[in-house]
Amino acid sequence: MYFFAMLTLDGYLLAPRRERFTLAIDTYETWALLLPRNGAFAFEVTGVPPGTARFGDIVFCPPGGSLQRRMHSPAAIFHARFSTSLRPPAGRTRLRDLDRLRADLAILEDNFTDLIATHVVADLVLMALRSQRDEPADKLVQEATTYLHDHFSAPDLSLGELAELLGISAAQLSRRFKAVHAVTPVEYLRAIRLRKVRQLLAETNDKLQTIAGQTGYRSAFYLSRVFTNQTGQPPSGYRRTHRV
Repeated sequence: MYFFAMLTLDGYLLAPRRERFTLAIDTYETWALLLPRNGAFAFEVTGVPPGTARFGDIVFCPPGGSLQRRMHSPAAIFHARFSTSLRPPAGRTRLRDLDRLRADLAILEDNFTDLIATHVVADLVLMALRSQRDEPADKLVQEATTYLHDHFSAPDLSLGELAELLGISAAQLSRRFKAVHAVTPVEYLRAIRLRKVRQLLAETNDKLQTIAGQTGYRSAFYLSRVFTNQTGQPPSGYRRTHRV
């Protein structure tokens, strides 16, 4: 543990390039951050929309929250746990000053000590807060995001209809949505649906066809194919290993 002004560092890891995480999910008593030094990973943080993190992104998990993660491509990562009186933005934040991020990571690689790691984590938190403050809100994307969360169970939900409802083209919606969330509306909708599928598999005895009807899939067969492709295991296997 190392104390530096605004935060206390409880632990950190500078991991080399790897194909998978040691843990697919973890819950933290303090703040945690996870960032890719290269490559990309999918994540879900309690209470915020899921997404994908690439170089330049930091994922923050608040105290008491859970962080799920899965590699999209092999990645080297930096992970830290810390306590602070500041309020980093939960979920993904896109940093504006990538040169400063590169410099911070280079310092870590050259001088991997508690003192240096604490300075770097403090700087990352401040950069995230500054990026959040400077980022203009896209109210249209906020409306689209809310709509997807409210209507994800509708199997006929389409990007074209959503774009028409918002008064813009599907291409414009996709571009603006990805600028905010780092994924397209279609990818975001799929993540919402699969998160609900995982919840129902773990917490209920519902048949797969019933779950499909509750999560926007027209058949158990199609749901099983999408689920297996995205998670690497069939719904039955997930249910066996994640029953509550």
